[in-house]
Amino acid sequence: MTLPHPGPGRELAQDLEQLVSVHQIRLLTAVIEHGGFTRAADALGLSQPAVSHQLKALSAAVGVPVIEVVGRDVRLTAAGELLHGHAKRILAEFAAAGAALDELRGLRRGTLRVAGDTTVGIYVLPDLLGAFRHAYPSVEVRLGVDNRQGLYDRLVANEFDFVVSGRRWENPSIPLIAYPFLANELIAIASPRHRLAGRSRVTLAEFAAEPFIVREPGSGTRETAEEALRAAGLSMRPVMELASNGAIKRAVAQDLGVSILSRYATALELEIGHLVELPVDDFPLRREWSLVHARDKRLGPIDEAFLRFVNEGTWKESIGHPLATE
Repeated sequence: MTLPHPGPGRELAQDLEQLVSVHQIRLLTAVIEHGGFTRAADALGLSQPAVSHQLKALSAAVGVPVIEVVGRDVRLTAAGELLHGHAKRILAEFAAAGAALDELRGLRRGTLRVAGDTTVGIYVLPDLLGAFRHAYPSVEVRLGVDNRQGLYDRLVANEFDFVVSGRRWENPSIPLIAYPFLANELIAIASPRHRLAGRSRVTLAEFAAEPFIVREPGSGTRETAEEALRAAGLSMRPVMELASNGAIKRAVAQDLGVSILSRYATALELEIGHLVELPVDDFPLRREWSLVHARDKRLGPIDEAFLRFVNEGTWKESIGHPLATE
C-alpha cells in the first residue's frame, strides 16, 4: 500500500500517524541506542538492509533526513533529534500499556523504574530497592542516577515511574505529586589537617571565606548550599567544580578546599578519619528528599506496592551504613 505523502505546505500534524509506523520509530531509537545499523539489526533480529530501508522510508515520510552517517558515526539530524525525543515517550507508553495488560491478565510480573539524585541514588535507593526486591522477587527493578535537572527531564519523558529529589521544581510542565521520603542532613566537611578542623565553633562567615569544592550546576546539593549562604548575606568561592561526590570528597581530603555534602555521602570517610565535620553555625542544613511521580500516571499494582513499602518504613533500618566511598 502506498501511504500519502504530505504535499508542499501541508501540515505533517494532519497525517503523521499514517506516514510513520511504530516499527520505524522503534528502529530509529534502536540505531541511536546501539550506535549503528548493524548492531541495531542484530539486537532486533533483523537484517541490516531491512533496518536501513525502513529508516530511508521514515525520512521520506517526514520529508527530511532523520539520520546522517559521518565516517563510522551514525548521528541524528535536527529533525531526527526532534522525532527521537517523541519516539522515546511513545515507546515508553507502549511499554507501560503492555505492562498494564500483563498485570490485568494476572501474570504478576513487571518492572519498577526509580531514579534518584546523585546522593540518594548512590547511598539510599540501592538499599531500599534491594529490600523491595526481597519482598517482591518477581519484580524487575531499574535504578537511574542523575542530578536534579536530569531527574526532571527523565520524569517528564516518562523514562521512570518515580524519582527521588531533595528539591522540588518550580512551575513543572506536567502536574506532579510528591511524598515525604527521607530526612537528609547536609554537613560542612574539610580535611582533618584543615586550619578549621578541631575548632569547637566555626562561624558561617569563616566557612564561606574558604575555597569551595562544589557540585555541577543543576545539583540540588549545590543549590541548597548556595541558598543557605545567600540567606545569610554570604556567597561561596568555588575553586573546583566536580560532578561526583566521590571526587569532591577526595579533593577535600587532599586539602584543596571545603565542601557541603549529605551526611549519607560522607559516613565512611568521617568514620575512618579521611574527612572531618566542621561545627559551622546553622549547620547541618536539614532538608528532606521527596518521592515524586507524574500526577496523571496510572499507578499499577507494582507502583502501589512500592508506595506501601516506602510508607511502611522498615527499609530505613538498613540504610546509612558506610559501605562505599564513591
